[in-house]
Amino acid sequence: MHPATDADLARWNELIAANPDGGQALQTLAWGDFKARWGWQPRRYIYELADGRRVAAQWLVRSVPLQGEIWYCPKGPGVTTPIDFREIVAQTRALNLPAVLLRFESEVLDDDMPSKELLQHAGLVRANRDPGSKSTIVVDLAPSEDEILASFNQSARRNIRKAQNGGVTVAAVEPTQPHLDIMFELMRATEARAHYGLRPKAYFQDYWRAQAEAGQAQLLFATHEGEVLAGIFATYIGQRGWYKDGGSFDKKRELQASYLMQWETMRWLKHQGVTSYDMVGVPNRDQVGTGDARDGLYSFKSKFNPEITEFIGCWDLAPSSQKYRFWRKFGERVASRLANRAPEKFLY
Repeated sequence: MHPATDADLARWNELIAANPDGGQALQTLAWGDFKARWGWQPRRYIYELADGRRVAAQWLVRSVPLQGEIWYCPKGPGVTTPIDFREIVAQTRALNLPAVLLRFESEVLDDDMPSKELLQHAGLVRANRDPGSKSTIVVDLAPSEDEILASFNQSARRNIRKAQNGGVTVAAVEPTQPHLDIMFELMRATEARAHYGLRPKAYFQDYWRAQAEAGQAQLLFATHEGEVLAGIFATYIGQRGWYKDGGSFDKKRELQASYLMQWETMRWLKHQGVTSYDMVGVPNRDQVGTGDARDGLYSFKSKFNPEITEFIGCWDLAPSSQKYRFWRKFGERVASRLANRAPEKFLY
């Protein structure tokens, strides 16, 4: 593990897309530079695996008053097997980085590591929380459009046709200020129904612009008779795409615009060469139907693919056990409260 060279940084996004996981939008230059404007500093490293493969990883570093630095690797480093992940952890530990904790969020499948002893033997501790969801639904965009559509639940196909027949249209739009304002209002309307918490408008609009300018995102609107009903901000890198943000107004919900919105977003991404669409954010398998706040999200997203993909979640490496014990008991809670008073409103 060593800091990325200037040559590495010049082709950073290519290196991220070439990682074993196929790349992550949250590991790109645009995301790291954006987070630098909101309390974090990106640190970019190259891991050299034993078999000669190189893995690029972007760490975000934040200084917490009276505690020290926390290091967070969002959706990374980009490996997917337990063996590769253990090697990544070992190289990170050998660097003796000055941190209260180093939080890994690698997309190793939970099914591939039913026993967590391997992680514990590597010196890792399951994090108090996952900044995002550890479970998702992924739609395979590699088949033909007809085959993809046929794979959806019957009600999803019916609602897509209903929106089309009702005159709903979906189009990619430029990230102009008026469009970004509408997108945030769509998200506010959705948050008012779901109560999941919302960062400030400036935060969203900053990264919407940054990722769109980097050529790794697209804003799409569903409209009816000139009226915007729903919107999606999709990100992508290499052959992977994500449903990053979305929202809809309460009006004309009988037209089922959100179903057509998702389908046309998938079609748009497929035309960019994306073969995997991550819908992001559903309950873990054992939480479905238990009254989890994300049950509604699963009910909707499962109509495009009922299979939940579950990762191992966030695991912490703690150079100092004493500092880390304080962090788990008091520090993270206090830091989160302080962050809630800052412009970003969230610690991570």
